[in-house]
Amino acid sequence: MLSIKENETLAVIDRGSPMGDYIRRFWMPFLLSSDIPDSDGEPVNITLMGETLLAFRDTSGKVGLVQRGCAHRNASLFYGRNEENGLRCSYHGWKYDVTGQCVDMPTEDEASNFKDKVKIVSYPVVERGGALWAYMGPPEFKQEFPEFEFFNVPEEQQYISWNRQECNYAQAIEGGIDSAHSNFLHASLDAYWRTESWLEQGKRTGNLRDMYHARDQHPKFFAEDTDYGVATGARRETGEENHYWRYNLFLLPFYTMPPSGARQKFFHAFVPISNGVTARWSFVWNLDRPIPRSDRQLWGRGYGIHSEVTPGPEHYPLRNEANHYLIDREMQKKINFTGISVLADEDYSVQESMGVVTPRMNEHLGTTDVGIIKSRRRLLREANELRDGKEPFAAANGNVFHVRAGDLLLEKNADWLQDPKAKEVMKATW
Repeated sequence: MLSIKENETLAVIDRGSPMGDYIRRFWMPFLLSSDIPDSDGEPVNITLMGETLLAFRDTSGKVGLVQRGCAHRNASLFYGRNEENGLRCSYHGWKYDVTGQCVDMPTEDEASNFKDKVKIVSYPVVERGGALWAYMGPPEFKQEFPEFEFFNVPEEQQYISWNRQECNYAQAIEGGIDSAHSNFLHASLDAYWRTESWLEQGKRTGNLRDMYHARDQHPKFFAEDTDYGVATGARRETGEENHYWRYNLFLLPFYTMPPSGARQKFFHAFVPISNGVTARWSFVWNLDRPIPRSDRQLWGRGYGIHSEVTPGPEHYPLRNEANHYLIDREMQKKINFTGISVLADEDYSVQESMGVVTPRMNEHLGTTDVGIIKSRRRLLREANELRDGKEPFAAANGNVFHVRAGDLLLEKNADWLQDPKAKEVMKATW
């Protein structure tokens, strides 16, 4: 449970707030490359970290992320003309390049150097892995780009999606950290009741999750700080001479990496759009083979961790709170716990139902919440340390993200985080 003040500190990301200044020390995704495909094409309105911005791709293909209002009299540059490596305001013709520098001011005298003195707010942009990433912190502290394994596999082995989520970024992160909910929120009724046929299927496939995840409905949770954030381990009894461990990682400042398959991995980024809206990103990569076209088509229509979204760069989920995520009560009685057909939409149904910013001072946390507690405290501590002049280590050291989440069997007396087998499972390689 957090105090009212701590809850506000955790949730508020406006510039000048402790958490807002902290998150701005990290690179963050804000659009897919395909959301703004054409040089000299239509600009895209963006809200990111509570700031009203505009993205555009210039003639040379570079992407600018700038303030939306013209420096002259605040007319929106969204209505401007994207031409010859700059965006020209439709009101009086002032023109800006991707750095925000005014490069033409036709209303001023030809001898005037006024344009050289005018620059609008702009942020550095990197295009990588099919996404556009911005750094919104102080230029003198421009940080390293996070070195996820995702960026080091061929493009045909990558897949990215994102969508809006109508709640604060922190409670979306906490949903990603929470391993205990998968026994319920994402479980079929057959899996929950652990039928013999289901257990036998797990034994045939050799998948550890199939064999052990539902066998122990009361896992024991452990959490430790790491250089990248917080590692949470869920330990389940197997009825044998070992324990089944699942590792769920929180990576600063807004990434979660749940355990996944042996060869196909994923992580989420929960990027604040505003205090009450989040961009939920999903990055999938396969370690050794292309992702089939059939999977890409399925995910694009909304399947598993991916949501079906409206056309265009806004990425509104088609199943949302307004239509109750298309819940099917008959399905809920006979097939799964939720009556909701897509895993991602199941997450939204509970996370958004908690309110835009959940009142954490009213919670009653249990033993399965140790990872959430640890991660909240880590974020608050990092933000407060930045206020005291200590720059975040993870932001300046992109190699701390050389990690994977996973699962394994460990001897009962093994150290869950330091055992060589555990380190091998969680080490990314390329």
